[in-house]
Amino acid sequence: MNIEEKSYNPNKTEIEILNFWERNNLYTPEYKESRKKTFSIPLPPPNANGTLHLGHVSGYTYQDILARYKRLKGYKVLLVPGKDHASIQTEVVFEKVLEKKGIKKRDLGREEFYKQCFDFCIINSNNIRSQEKRIGLSADFSREKFTLDEDLNRIVNETFKEMFDQGLVYRGKRIINWCPKCFTALADIDTEYEEEESFLYYIKYGDLIVATTRPETIIADTAIAVNPRDKRYKHLIGKVIEFKSLEGLKTLPVIGDRVVDINFGTGVLKVTPGHSKEDFRLGEIHNLPIISVIDQRGKMTYGKYKGLKVKEARDLIVKELEDLDLIKKIEKIKHSIQICERSKTVIEPLISYQWFLKTKDMASSAIRALEEEKIHIHPKRQEKNYVQWLENLEDWCISRQLWWGQRIPVYYCGGKETIISENGDITEKILGCGNTFVSLDEPKECPFCKSSKIVQDEDIFDTWFSSSQWPYSVLGGLNSKDFKEFYPEDVMETGRDILFSWVSRMVMLSLYKTKKVPFRDVYLHGIVLDKDGQKQSKSKGNGMDPSTFIDKFGTDALRLSLVSGNAADQDLRLYEEKVKGFRNFINKIYNSARYILLQTENLSSEDKKYIRENLGYRVKMKDFSIQKEQEKHIRNIEKLLEKFDIGIAAFNIQNFYHHTYCDIYIEKTKEYQTLDMKAELIYTLLQNIIVMHPFIPFITENIYQTLKEKDLITPLDTSLMYEKFPL
Repeated sequence: MNIEEKSYNPNKTEIEILNFWERNNLYTPEYKESRKKTFSIPLPPPNANGTLHLGHVSGYTYQDILARYKRLKGYKVLLVPGKDHASIQTEVVFEKVLEKKGIKKRDLGREEFYKQCFDFCIINSNNIRSQEKRIGLSADFSREKFTLDEDLNRIVNETFKEMFDQGLVYRGKRIINWCPKCFTALADIDTEYEEEESFLYYIKYGDLIVATTRPETIIADTAIAVNPRDKRYKHLIGKVIEFKSLEGLKTLPVIGDRVVDINFGTGVLKVTPGHSKEDFRLGEIHNLPIISVIDQRGKMTYGKYKGLKVKEARDLIVKELEDLDLIKKIEKIKHSIQICERSKTVIEPLISYQWFLKTKDMASSAIRALEEEKIHIHPKRQEKNYVQWLENLEDWCISRQLWWGQRIPVYYCGGKETIISENGDITEKILGCGNTFVSLDEPKECPFCKSSKIVQDEDIFDTWFSSSQWPYSVLGGLNSKDFKEFYPEDVMETGRDILFSWVSRMVMLSLYKTKKVPFRDVYLHGIVLDKDGQKQSKSKGNGMDPSTFIDKFGTDALRLSLVSGNAADQDLRLYEEKVKGFRNFINKIYNSARYILLQTENLSSEDKKYIRENLGYRVKMKDFSIQKEQEKHIRNIEKLLEKFDIGIAAFNIQNFYHHTYCDIYIEKTKEYQTLDMKAELIYTLLQNIIVMHPFIPFITENIYQTLKEKDLITPLDTSLMYEKFPL
């Protein structure tokens, strides 16, 4: 801090401070090897297919505040950074990169596509790392991991093999989300919902009327369902009804289930287990047959409709139903449809052969960990949602029909070889024993029959299967030094939108693999919105680049604007005027520190020694004691941070420094021009910058280094990062 400069230059200063931190290797826990208490956070890895957005910066700010606070409290701290290969998201992004070059994925072949996509991710990872450092993230980048690193791949495969050997994973036929364009199964988080104008068709099933938005699937109906509480239809439960249909006379059983919404349509539901997740569950409960009439291309497979796209078949079927007088009425409606997040194609719920993980026992263990208070979720209200999701969790589809990701280490022994004899006779010879096995290394032969006719499964793992093993894999596995020292980790700080898809599954897999919870506290932040309260996105044109704010207002201002006053799980509006206001606060800190330092500018070495030896001296001021007020303030900040009330703590440090410290205290000190007053000014300034450091690390480190250079304090360490939290 050059007190000759009347105005603060955040960009110049922040780069200098950042270089200072890196040069002294201050982020590694080995810097304070002797510390006994540990604190660690496995940082949620951003997708390695682009750059950081404000949501990432928001999360990193919370994580870094906790880390810097714990260092000041005497902990040995480890923040473990990483990048996620992000399976389908990255594959789609990279395919678009290739398309611009006139190259198709299939032109490259699987091996070359993987290689080029890997290189693409490494370039992005390097750029992201630079962004992470620029926002002051005090992570140990020497420990950084990529979810496709060989050691992480090994851990993921080992977990799968253990599950396979124990019968916890199986290849089966169940209903999944299917994208006809990406041609793969999808997790719910890989989909989104959009509102669509559509029609609700009231179709006659004899004397019953069924309201549906999907008349094209009536051929696959296997039951009619009503609510047992519905007096209109209660007498029909258990009976079989006969009615005129597209196929002539048809019979279906009537089942009773409370899942049927009495108030939707007529209160009568057609059950199509082959093309609806809800109906599939009903089919399992009531042992209904499954009929599929739509294929993976999104085309019909039945009779004269075969080969037609779903929309084409729907229009044709509706016309035929009208001709048969089987439609009572048609209503225009607006309803939500599920689409692929990347391709925006309408999702087809399809019955498909996939790899599934049995989740019942794992989900129960994850619920029990919460009930036994081994894990706490902030805010507490999210605990109920966590439990409800796990209670209703079905077997998890962990396979994807993609090229980018960890290939499932399953091998098949067998196949057929066509043999044509000299006289033209054709016979087929069975090769191998037909067994399925898992191998962590590429096998040369089948372990059962020693045949070399083996092939590997084409599918890859769902991204969430590998990333759900992040807490222990990022530490190097169960036998590593870091695992033994830092596991279980202390906090998982992440967005509330992935509480189910990621956090709950990390708990499940960690309990399975390590027999311990992965972390003790889960802190959920909300979504960063624009000024009008809209979710930011590039397609809407309201997406904001973090670097724009940093270049204009500085990192400290952006960090503070992302957390100040905000509660856990609460969405946050961010806009230029807001960040500018926090920039003004950073300037006030600079100006006030500059004023205090100017009071000591002409002091002798003896006077400075007096100040160093008398830090903490209380100057008696009429009707006011800054140290009494400051002690109360510091205790409050400590209490708030321990309770994870991070946003309130951020607001309070700003409010105290701006009003109590600057507007009241510094103004009063102008009446006292004593050396004792100067000592108290330096002491109270030091206390303030220590308390503010976790939130605004650059300006506070800058002031600390200046106090050292001017010989006004006796530092405890090279950096403010390792000072002692006051009191």
